[in-house]
Amino acid sequence: MPIKKRKFVSRVILLGILFILLATPFVLAFCNFDVKVDKAALDSAVAEGKLPANIYEGTRVVCFYSLVCPHCHKNAQWLERTRRLLHFKIVPVTVVFGEPSEPRVPQDFFNETGLEYNEMLYLEVPVFLEIVEYSWPLVLVLRDGKIIHKFTQRY
Repeated sequence: MPIKKRKFVSRVILLGILFILLATPFVLAFCNFDVKVDKAALDSAVAEGKLPANIYEGTRVVCFYSLVCPHCHKNAQWLERTRRLLHFKIVPVTVVFGEPSEPRVPQDFFNETGLEYNEMLYLEVPVFLEIVEYSWPLVLVLRDGKIIHKFTQRY
């Protein structure tokens, strides 16, 4: 094989590897097919008034986070960066925390992550765990009560 052709092939392979490495976090975030959510438990929590009914109105991002989970902190940072880059700040964000066993200051979470939100609330831990099926962070994009996207991002 001529030298010029070998250089070209090696550059193409190198660019391909670089693309795969750079695209991996994006692919993992948006193509994570094993994200689980119990929609029936979510509907039940809304029907019983444990979650506000307005999360089923229009388009809304609903985040299920723990105040002490490092994955939740990173996910919230990633979500805020994505919202800034893609200019979708007009979509309301509701952050749902599992009710902590010890008093904690949620503002510390928001100060550390930079996540801007419209509504923040606590949910009883058993209900929270049932909705997220014991796996969090969980971010849902809801449109008129239907889940149109669901994702998590664990590092």
